[in-house]
Amino acid sequence: EAGALAEAARLGEHGLEPAEPAMSAPGVPEQKAHLAGGPTLEAAVAEAQTATRRFAKRQMTWFRNRMRDWTPLAVPAPGDAQQMESIAAKIFPLIR
Repeated sequence: EAGALAEAARLGEHGLEPAEPAMSAPGVPEQKAHLAGGPTLEAAVAEAQTATRRFAKRQMTWFRNRMRDWTPLAVPAPGDAQQMESIAAKIFPLIR
């Protein structure tokens, strides 16, 4: 919590405009509002968490709509060499 507040305060000290990307990052507007005497810290944290979840959902929607031909890869179990080899066989042709 203190890290987010300190970061929001530092961003404000740099004189950035509200439209700057750094100022509209998830959590920053909510923390800045708290620092300006707005909502309580608890309310600002809750609002920042909601903003972060919404941002993540928008990202997932973006990826889902633009990368339909991508094949999702399962996360291998630690030490599962066979599954790691299978994933590598799918990835390496794409990056060569």
